[in-house]
Amino acid sequence: MTPLSDPPIRLLAKFEQLFPLTPPQMIVQAPGREMWAAANINGTAHISVGNAETNAQTSFSYQSAKIKQTTKRRPLPTWARYLAGVSVLIDVPEMPGIDAVVCGNEPAGPRYEYALGILFGALWREVNGQTPDENELRELTERVRREYIGG
Repeated sequence: MTPLSDPPIRLLAKFEQLFPLTPPQMIVQAPGREMWAAANINGTAHISVGNAETNAQTSFSYQSAKIKQTTKRRPLPTWARYLAGVSVLIDVPEMPGIDAVVCGNEPAGPRYEYALGILFGALWREVNGQTPDENELRELTERVRREYIGG
């Protein structure tokens, strides 16, 4: 795995703002992209995510993501659809609840959202002690686009 470039300060600042009690256990960079996630395993079934670019937040579980909803039974925000879709479709041994913040240097819109999918795939691989493979993550994210978002 190539070494991480320095994560943006806004990632760490947003993580400290949203989850002030502990520093992140892991910082992950999407392979081949300027996209980062800082995360902690939270001991629940919920995946809570903050977006450093938009100051948006959402929370979903594996079960709520399967029906494309947040844990509050609301539709997933557009920016989080790839995150939820990857969480549903990725094949990993363990999917604990996490608290995460994401950020990146992609233009706003569909390209940014797609890159978030690749990033979240890399995060789930890291949580499971696996090395993320750029091609496999692109294939997974493309599958999310076709089967989860398009469906």
